[in-house]
Amino acid sequence: MNRRQFFATAAATGPAASSATSSGSRDFSTVRADFPRARTAAYLDNASCHPLSVHTAAALHRYIDWASKEVGEPWWPDWAQARTEAKTLFAKLINAKPSEIAFARSTIEAESNLLNGMAIQASGGNVVTNDLHYSAAIYNYRMRQKDGLEVRIVKHRDWQIDIRDMERAVDRNTRLIAIALVSNVNGYLHDVSKLSELAHANGAYLYADIIQCAGAIPIDVRAMGIDLAACSTYKWLMGVKGFGFLYVREDLQGSVVRPVQHSGGVRFNYAPWVEQPDTGLDEIAFSPVTGPSCYEVSYPSYEGAICALESLKYIHRLGVENIRAHVRALTTRLQKEMPAAGYPSITPPDNESPIVAFAAKDPQRAMEKLRKAGVHAAMRFRNKMRISPSVFNNQEDVDRLLEALA
Repeated sequence: MNRRQFFATAAATGPAASSATSSGSRDFSTVRADFPRARTAAYLDNASCHPLSVHTAAALHRYIDWASKEVGEPWWPDWAQARTEAKTLFAKLINAKPSEIAFARSTIEAESNLLNGMAIQASGGNVVTNDLHYSAAIYNYRMRQKDGLEVRIVKHRDWQIDIRDMERAVDRNTRLIAIALVSNVNGYLHDVSKLSELAHANGAYLYADIIQCAGAIPIDVRAMGIDLAACSTYKWLMGVKGFGFLYVREDLQGSVVRPVQHSGGVRFNYAPWVEQPDTGLDEIAFSPVTGPSCYEVSYPSYEGAICALESLKYIHRLGVENIRAHVRALTTRLQKEMPAAGYPSITPPDNESPIVAFAAKDPQRAMEKLRKAGVHAAMRFRNKMRISPSVFNNQEDVDRLLEALA
């Protein structure tokens, strides 16, 4: 398979070849066949890592075939097209412009680079976050706190964030409010519009870690008032690790958020590099990278880009609203039946995310029961059982989990 065949095949496969959809409706019973993991277990741990669909796996295999047999020049035009399309599809997913999307290696690295680019500590500003943010992000803030950054961490109340507590923490010196839009702890979905209003009323900006919701629930960065966001693709975007997206509102690029890692090219304008130097150019000439690419360092993961392209096509084909409706039926049942089985919920009722979490009296015994029954869930923070169904899960998976725990 040559390069052109590779990209032509990639464009022709994916959700268009799936029987997962029908005119005017979405038949999620057939989606299950697109995920081989569903054949071997009741996999309910998508908040940790989402399985690849057969379409994304096929794209990855095509890439491996190309890379092992035909890798080499010329390659740039074809790769540029795939990269651009992936950015465009992600921008559409969150209602951003493609000119506001950069590639990132991970969510945490992207958040860290944004902090560096905002120079909050140098300006005498502070950052406000809360303890339902991702723990690795909180670690990042605590390390910066040791170096002098003022960080205010609001504590949850009964596994929710009270907007009044956030209001008390924010002042005119606050430069950034940083949250996980959906918490990995219990699936808590922040009242993001109120947080945006709070940030903007105090001259601050709102950053949202969207790794636990992009692809699983509708996100509109415009309507929600999100200024900055990032996510990796290996969770609800159904891609691979080591690749993700960064959103920076267009008017903040290069000013409020300056690039702190530089990647580009130069032209040597002197002998023996050139026979006739251009007197109008410096000896080492270059043009600074502009737009969202100024936040990218070197080349992104090609494997990541190819997988993201296929999975985003798949997600758009299913429709995020339909995905959310399908999963809601499963999480609603879990919220009702798990407490009745002796596992009290720590997820707010009527929560819109695909994650629900429950307190286990004997976490080790509970996990042993699940493993024996071929059910995969996560036990986090000592005794918090996190269950996170996705598009391929069904009520039979929930039956299997409940029967195992009973």
